[in-house]
Amino acid sequence: MKALLVNKFYWMKGGSEAVFFGDKALLEANGHDVVPFSMQDSKNVPSEYSDSFVSNIDYTSGKIRDKITSAARIVFSMEARKKMRQLVQKTSPDVAHFHIFQHQISPSVFAPLRKAGIPIVLTLHDLKPICPNYKMFTHGEVCERCKGRKFYNCVKHKCTKGSTGKSLVNMVEMYFHYFAGYYQNVDRYVAVSRFYQRKMIEFGFSEDQVVYIPNYIDCEDFAPSGSDDDYALYFGRLSEEKGLETLLEAAKLQPDIRILIAGTGPAEDALKQLAASLNLDNVEFVGFQTGEAMRNLLDRASFTVLPSKWYENCPMSVLESLAMEKPVVGANIGGIPDLIADGVDGFLYDNRSPADLAEKMDRLWQDKALRRTFGQTGRSKVAAEFNPQKHYDQLIALYQDIGVGSD
Repeated sequence: MKALLVNKFYWMKGGSEAVFFGDKALLEANGHDVVPFSMQDSKNVPSEYSDSFVSNIDYTSGKIRDKITSAARIVFSMEARKKMRQLVQKTSPDVAHFHIFQHQISPSVFAPLRKAGIPIVLTLHDLKPICPNYKMFTHGEVCERCKGRKFYNCVKHKCTKGSTGKSLVNMVEMYFHYFAGYYQNVDRYVAVSRFYQRKMIEFGFSEDQVVYIPNYIDCEDFAPSGSDDDYALYFGRLSEEKGLETLLEAAKLQPDIRILIAGTGPAEDALKQLAASLNLDNVEFVGFQTGEAMRNLLDRASFTVLPSKWYENCPMSVLESLAMEKPVVGANIGGIPDLIADGVDGFLYDNRSPADLAEKMDRLWQDKALRRTFGQTGRSKVAAEFNPQKHYDQLIALYQDIGVGSD
């Protein structure tokens, strides 16, 4: 089998790229050919197909001409369509599997695939097919106003970065893509959380069209030492939807619990200011961590916390924590409850309640034996249910279901 894998970044930018490159490695390890399609970038890993990638585009440019060009490319990219047609003619793939591709590549590339009779699969790393700003989160709250394809609400409420202009572009993008039938004609959506699967069906997609295949993790890559240095850990992006204000407010209620916050992002300065205003001596911002430093930080933690306010999908931070035998205290929202068995390998809490978060953290803080038991249970679950072989088998079964051979 030859699979065309599409992702707008061909370097390890974040969790979506980890899944993209993970799927690529899994398919190749099992004898399948993989053809990547992406965007040119100086940070890209080498590829023999890089000449077929679309040109780089910078959406942060302030030039009027660049803004007009960028807005047009979000809706429809002639370059991407042409390069996809040429790549399909050159490589003759059996299936096209999309990950994150909107804006820089756009669904305009679907047409050459359809014309060639190539099935299209799209992994849902976010909710872009049903939400113009892809998060279902705006102005500090979960938002479902666009249900029923009422995408004009994106402009009405300035859902894209608080900008009328950017929101207008995303509204036009959504209406055009639905008018062209792009999202309706995807053969299969891969929902990596049960929650996203339910949400897509709730918003009008058929049950047969949305298949649940969760992210995976290889527990062999994690070697828990059994260390427990008495601190709770958050690691991830520092942004509004991640709910770190709730964590800081909970920290105020539990001054004896030491909390480390690892990561960076647009909310970093505001969060540090809030921590200072709350006089939080028990909270430390340790910056962006990666590689062995991040693994060591996780290995020595007592437990981790995921205080999100938005519809998380299948956060790798939960799987990584459990693989390292660390229980997780997570917000009871989105796909988080799909991963945490409340009272078994972690605790769920009301995402609107700092007091509930503080109480759940304290229950783990006060009982080191419970932390150890929860962590061991969590690792066993991840090893059994979220392993690479199971993910590969589910992926191949999906391809076969839409008429793609496994040879």
